[in-house]
Amino acid sequence: MKIGLVGEAPGDTGAIKNLLSRNYNNLDFIELLQRIDGSMLDNKKAIRQVRREFEIERPDIVLVIRDLDSHEKDGKKLKERKDTFSRLNSIVDKKAIFLLNIYELEALILADIQTFNKKYGCEVEQYPDPMKVADPKEVLISASRKAGKPFDVSHNPEIFSLLNFDAVKNNCRYFALFVKQFNKVLA
Repeated sequence: MKIGLVGEAPGDTGAIKNLLSRNYNNLDFIELLQRIDGSMLDNKKAIRQVRREFEIERPDIVLVIRDLDSHEKDGKKLKERKDTFSRLNSIVDKKAIFLLNIYELEALILADIQTFNKKYGCEVEQYPDPMKVADPKEVLISASRKAGKPFDVSHNPEIFSLLNFDAVKNNCRYFALFVKQFNKVLA
């Protein structure tokens, strides 16, 4: 089965591809729209590009990866992201699944902070709910800078290839819901 990945940046799609590939090694993950950055997914040109790549690659499912950049109850931001997802879902023949990262993708790293601590020589404590950390990227940057081995978002694909899938799923509510939905579609 072929799974297309669409996200706000190539590093995001690469990171999720690496994380999911470890648990779903029988699936073929392909990154779509590799020259995209930030909120470009909100414009019509990018949506047309997704359709073009969808027609060329013909994935069975398309994962749409976005950051909310806010708390989970921010109605305005949530509506914006859901509206964009609906537009994208309609142009990929309703074959899309939404992975909405609450605040940022880096919240998933906080869900398995032991892997990050080991790689960067840090001692960041496990957050009870990574979804409630307002700036997970800055937490990682700050902690790693103090340890003398600075983290950068360009490291995400490598870090995500090391993360413990079950730890991320067990410690991050929105990722657990995504996995449940993904498994349902795969069944």
